[in-house]
Amino acid sequence: MISHTMLAFRVKSYTPLMWLLLMFGAFLFTDSCYAATRVPHIVLVRATQMAQFTAPSIVPLVIMYYRRSRRIGRKEHPLEMLWLIVPATLFGASGILYILAGEPAVEAFMQNLYEHGYSAASENIHTPLYLYFIVSTIVFRIVMAIEAIWLAAYLVVLAIRDKFSLRRLWSFFFKGGSIKLTGLHTLFIVPALLVIIAKFAIFRDVLTDYPVAMLVFSLIMTICIIGFSYTALFASRRTISLREMKYAMRYNYSPENKSIVVDVMMNSLLQDADAETKTKLQGKLNDSLPTIQNRPEPEYTKRPAAAEKLFAPSDDQGTDKILDRFQKLIREEMPFLQPRLTLEDVAERLGTNKFYISKMVNNNFGMGFPELINILRVDFAEQYMMEHGNAKQEEIARQSGFLSASSFNTIFKKVTGVTPKVWMAAKEHSE
Repeated sequence: MISHTMLAFRVKSYTPLMWLLLMFGAFLFTDSCYAATRVPHIVLVRATQMAQFTAPSIVPLVIMYYRRSRRIGRKEHPLEMLWLIVPATLFGASGILYILAGEPAVEAFMQNLYEHGYSAASENIHTPLYLYFIVSTIVFRIVMAIEAIWLAAYLVVLAIRDKFSLRRLWSFFFKGGSIKLTGLHTLFIVPALLVIIAKFAIFRDVLTDYPVAMLVFSLIMTICIIGFSYTALFASRRTISLREMKYAMRYNYSPENKSIVVDVMMNSLLQDADAETKTKLQGKLNDSLPTIQNRPEPEYTKRPAAAEKLFAPSDDQGTDKILDRFQKLIREEMPFLQPRLTLEDVAERLGTNKFYISKMVNNNFGMGFPELINILRVDFAEQYMMEHGNAKQEEIARQSGFLSASSFNTIFKKVTGVTPKVWMAAKEHSE
């Protein structure tokens, strides 16, 4: 509920969505009261009264939500609220009959009905209790059946109109394709509708004898509610892909994957932006890039000297010193491009121990072995980006010896002071 309040409150369909979730939650509460084996009399009565208003409200709210989602930018019509007449009438009628019959009598009647089934109602013909049973049970179920048929017909018409198919659904989940949001909502609405119909059709004794059925029903309903609620965050869009949904939480990312999320988000925004918006964005980037070029000194201030010393020709080519062999290994074999390179691997190649290599790196380059390897990888990544301007970050990270794009972004920013995207943009701007 809080996530929807923060991220979806500007969408026109927000209000019916909130009411839908509220009514659905209240309906599930009332349903759980009937599913329990032992429930206090007063709880059964209150659950029945609550169901009179909550259950008939679900289908109209679902349809209202669909209409608001499909009619983005249009004003709501006051007649859309006429559906309130049905739940209000049921709730009001059952409440009046409850008062006429008396609270103790209704409680005893509900308990008898709960334990012995509908046959217990025939004992109270020509009394307010029987009328209470007719309104709260028979009429209620007829209304719910009519609404279920109404919703099913609406979804069928909607699926035909939007050309919703299993092929599009398969493409959405497994091939990176897009799907209309109404079709995605239908994917979660239909199983929930079938579960509700099944629970109305199955006798309570069957559910009591087979509690696994109740467990399966509850699991399906939970999945449907979560799926519908999450997809409702994107109600302002007509179509969406699984990749866009994955990076939708724009303000909920860790430092490790921040650059990836921002990159995907910016690419998506650029695709949706018109020419005027892109022109304004280009002007803002031009104003900010000079500031980027005058960025503070990065953390590894000895980076240029370290790289220059490593790749410069050795002054003592005739000797077999470890430093010379280390420089030759770095220049010719570039072991730093191996993602899982360790100090032990380099020491074994040079025929010495890791403690000597660690001391040699510290004495000659003023930093530890891991820091030096990261600098070499970043230097290689910069060269790779200049030669492959259209390369994706995952490709650059893999080619440069990083385990993942997130670690590449983190280390690149630590070494250079900016992210790879900003660094590349600054280079292109300077040229």
